[in-house]
Amino acid sequence: MSPELEQIRREAERLAGNISQVDWHYAPQGKWSCAQIFEHLLLSYTVTTKGALQAMQIGKPLGGKPTLRDRIGALYVASLGFLPSGQASPRQTTPKEGVGLDSLRPFHDALVAMDATLADAEKRFGSRVKLLDHPILGPLTAQQWRRFHRTHAKHHMKQIAERVRHLGSASA
Repeated sequence: MSPELEQIRREAERLAGNISQVDWHYAPQGKWSCAQIFEHLLLSYTVTTKGALQAMQIGKPLGGKPTLRDRIGALYVASLGFLPSGQASPRQTTPKEGVGLDSLRPFHDALVAMDATLADAEKRFGSRVKLLDHPILGPLTAQQWRRFHRTHAKHHMKQIAERVRHLGSASA
């Protein structure tokens, strides 16, 4: 697995090991629960995988030509590792019930599948090709997709870590 995505896997396991089943499904008012955050991440990996598979089936990358705004957004998120907050989740990555704490297998499977599919697409089309369009950041290469997902997951893992700390202090 790529180093960027391996970071996600390790952090997910660490955080999931520090929370109870009840707390896993607790959501602060107007926020997602830990279970829903993991579902959201899983859905985002699945959407990326499907897009890369579609590009390979068609036989050409699906990324358009980046605008200046796209380039700045990709630099900010994929290179510098900053994710602006307050952006609504696209419909296809909005969670419902969340994933179970007892089995993060679907989350891990989606992460591994995305990594393998991005690697296959990169081999087929090259590392500099804009593989797919991100709904906000515009066209990204396979490596930029990995880095986006690392930054995106890091953002959400911070939210989970905060919930774990808050719930831990509340029960103490």
